[in-house]
Amino acid sequence: MTTERLMDEVKAMRPTLLSVARGILGSDEEAEDVVQDAMLRLWQLRDEPIMNVRGFARVVVRNLSLSKVRRKRATVDIARADIANDDESELTRNEQIDRMMELVDALPTMQQTVLRMRHMQEMTMADIASLIGTSEAAVRQSLSRARRSIVEQLKSESK
Repeated sequence: MTTERLMDEVKAMRPTLLSVARGILGSDEEAEDVVQDAMLRLWQLRDEPIMNVRGFARVVVRNLSLSKVRRKRATVDIARADIANDDESELTRNEQIDRMMELVDALPTMQQTVLRMRHMQEMTMADIASLIGTSEAAVRQSLSRARRSIVEQLKSESK
C-alpha cells in the first residue's frame, strides 16, 4: 500500500477511531490524544503488509485506550500498604490471576494472540480471523488448543 493511500484511508476513518476511543475513555481530549498516537503508529508501520488497515487501526485505538484507562487506576504505595488487613481470599485470587497470566505468556505466540483478543479484548471470532488473515475455523482451533493447554497445566499443578 502506498503511503498516500494509507494516510487517506486513516484520515477517512478518523471519526470512527475517535468514536471508539471516546466510548472507552469518556473524554474528547483523551480520545484525540489516543487517535493521534494510533495514527503515528500506523505511519511507522506504513511499509508493513497490513491486510485490514481499518480493523488494525480500530484494534490499535482500542488497545491504546484500554492501556490509558489501566494507567489511570489508583495505585497503592507498597511501603505504606497494610498487608495485614488484606483479605486472604483477595490475595489468593490475585495469585491465581498472576499464575493464569504466566500460563498465557508461556503459550505459542498465535495461541497467546488469539486468547488475548478473544477474552481480554472481547473480539469476535470473525474480527480476529480478519485481523490475523486466517479463517474463523483456524481461530477456533487455536483458541481451543490454548484453553486446553492451560487446563492441562492447571490440572498437573494441582496434583
